Amino acid sequence: MDGYRFRIQLTVAVYKQKRLTYKNDMIVPTVYHRRSEARAHIKKELQDRLKNTDFFVSPRVDYDLVRYTNEASCNTYLRYRIVEDKKAVVLHSDLLQK
Repeated sequence: MDGYRFRIQLTVAVYKQKRLTYKNDMIVPTVYHRRSEARAHIKKELQDRLKNTDFFVSPRVDYDLVRYTNEASCNTYLRYRIVEDKKAVVLHSDLLQK
C-alpha cells in the first residue's frame, strides 16, 4: 500500500424526534501516511470528546458518539471513518513523474 494517503471523514448528523434532519460529511485536512496513524488520531479524539464534552458513546452502531439535547428529542451524532485520499495519491504520482 505504499504511496497511499489517508484522511479522516467526520460525519455529523442531527436527529429530531428520531428523524434525520441534518447530515454533513467533512474531510479533516490532515493527511496520514499510515492507516494506523489515522486510527490513533480517531482514538485520541474520541477519548478527548468523552472526557471534555457532553458526548457519550452512541448506542447506534452506525455512529461513534452522541450528544443528547432537549430531553433527547434532538440528538447530534458523530462518526469517524478513515478514507483513502485519492487526490494526495494522484499528486504524489504526478510529482514522481516530473
